[in-house]
Amino acid sequence: MELKALDLNLLRVLDAVLEARHVTRAARRLGMSQSALSHAMARLREALGDELLVRGPGGLVPTARAEAMASPLRAALAALEETLSAPAPFDPAASTRTFRIAAADYAQFVLLPPLLARVQSEAPGVCVWVTPVPAGDALPAALASGEIDLAIGVTSTMGAAPGLFERSLFEERFVCLVRADHPTVGDTLTLEQYVALPHAFIAPRGRAGGAVDSALAERGLSRNITVAVPHFLTMPHVIAASDLIVTLAARVAHAFAAMMPLRILPPPLPLPPFRIGASWHERQQRDPGHAWLRERLAGVGGALDRA
Repeated sequence: MELKALDLNLLRVLDAVLEARHVTRAARRLGMSQSALSHAMARLREALGDELLVRGPGGLVPTARAEAMASPLRAALAALEETLSAPAPFDPAASTRTFRIAAADYAQFVLLPPLLARVQSEAPGVCVWVTPVPAGDALPAALASGEIDLAIGVTSTMGAAPGLFERSLFEERFVCLVRADHPTVGDTLTLEQYVALPHAFIAPRGRAGGAVDSALAERGLSRNITVAVPHFLTMPHVIAASDLIVTLAARVAHAFAAMMPLRILPPPLPLPPFRIGASWHERQQRDPGHAWLRERLAGVGGALDRA
């Protein structure tokens, strides 16, 4: 017979009767009346074309077919119950799971060291695999398919898509960076100087424009971009070896100014801060391991916000 033609609840009845070999005890175990159980057994006999259990000297005894079904039926019901049960709690200390995170080099630079310190402390067997952020519409698809577990980036650029959750992690601000012995930039920077200087630009997606250009355009101004690179971590080396100026994330600037001959200046015009956040698909929302990773990431972000 085809499985779709059978009420699967009847199989629980058969399993109980095969174990108890007694209608009343099986009905009590299932929380059913004796008449309801007898009716269920009648439906099973009709569906399977077999008596299944018949009266014997010591009570009910299974037919040959029912005897052959008993063990596979018990295993199938146990497997189905396990499949439908709530997921087991995530045990970080015992886990060997691999999490895939999509992040640009800025997010990797700022978040990975403290995140991995927490992960290694609690879950030494867990692997974090970091990949580039897929371009455009490919990101929601990669999250939905499970190719990526989490994406980290500027919240306004990751975009909203059906089925995606987003959590803010920390705020970042802009600063300007020049080489320490820049020939024309002193301890302060005027807007006139800023516009006149040759600029370096970080373009992760290879496109012009951004918060700086929008703020300048509101004042009827523009800047002279002479070099553009796709990665944040290339830029401090470019600045240290040139007379260029760059406007970039403060955490990157301060980290490299502590190691290289660079000088940090406040921008000569107001620039809005931006927030870094994490995105994931709703298919992962209730996964215990995924929730554990999100909480560790949120803890790192919160620490950065308070610093």
